[in-house]
Amino acid sequence: MKLKINYDDQNEIQIIGYDYKSSLNQDMLESDLIISHAGSGSILESLRLNKPLIVVINENLMNNHQAELAIELESKGYLVYSSISNLLEILKSKAYENLISFPESDATIFANILNEEMGI
Repeated sequence: MKLKINYDDQNEIQIIGYDYKSSLNQDMLESDLIISHAGSGSILESLRLNKPLIVVINENLMNNHQAELAIELESKGYLVYSSISNLLEILKSKAYENLISFPESDATIFANILNEEMGI
């Protein structure tokens, strides 16, 4: 299902919805902006693509780890977090245009910690 919505005279937003899709990677690669729920897997996948990211937290969760993660990553400048109620405001502010690139992963960190703990 694809739906195009006119944003204003100069911009157009394309919204694509799926009943189910096994991978969104190609869609994410082709996107200029990713708006996602605040699950850690979705956040990391988006940040590794170096795309501007807005995460929408689920305010109904108790002990909301999604919110904690989103707030922390926003404080570092990697993403913008939002709730449903202020998503339009966030989009209009274009706060997502000044984000910092998420650092590349370093596979040696875990190996070094493991080696140190094992005495190697």
